[in-house]
Amino acid sequence: VGDTKGGKDLKCTMSRGMTFVADVAFDDVVKEAGPKDKEMSSVSMVVLPGGMGGAQTFAKSSALLSVLKHRKAKGLWYAAICASPAQVLLPNELLPKKATCYPALREKIAKCVDEGSVANRVVVDADAKCVTSQGPGTTLEFAVRLVALLRGNEVAKEVAKKLLLNFLSSEEAKL
Repeated sequence: VGDTKGGKDLKCTMSRGMTFVADVAFDDVVKEAGPKDKEMSSVSMVVLPGGMGGAQTFAKSSALLSVLKHRKAKGLWYAAICASPAQVLLPNELLPKKATCYPALREKIAKCVDEGSVANRVVVDADAKCVTSQGPGTTLEFAVRLVALLRGNEVAKEVAKKLLLNFLSSEEAKL
């Protein structure tokens, strides 16, 4: 977990008041990757959590936006959930043609995405190498889809089974 707000304090307060402590400042991760690895190719995926406050913070992080733009250009995976697709991806030309977001923000992205995708709980745009999801109630499904992309469908099915999730049909698991 990386913190994009800068400074030494790695505490992040979520939209519902929970506090998490980031493992590292995002700027430090970017520095460690170095100027030759602007897309942070050593990182399997960059995932933006949701919440309006977090999404607004991400949208102000030039380091994060730079990494996301480079990942998109190089065809490397990135993902966003809840408010982040509308607040971060859309205004920075990172929103793929197939995408969804928090339902209250759907109108904001509706004209930019395929009509059939915006109402889906989780959308994997394999061409754009981007995964989006609606929000709090879709986080487990979102997470299992990310596992499928990073570790394969068999691992994802095992994770889903252990979490007692039945939503991952064989057709849905195909990417």
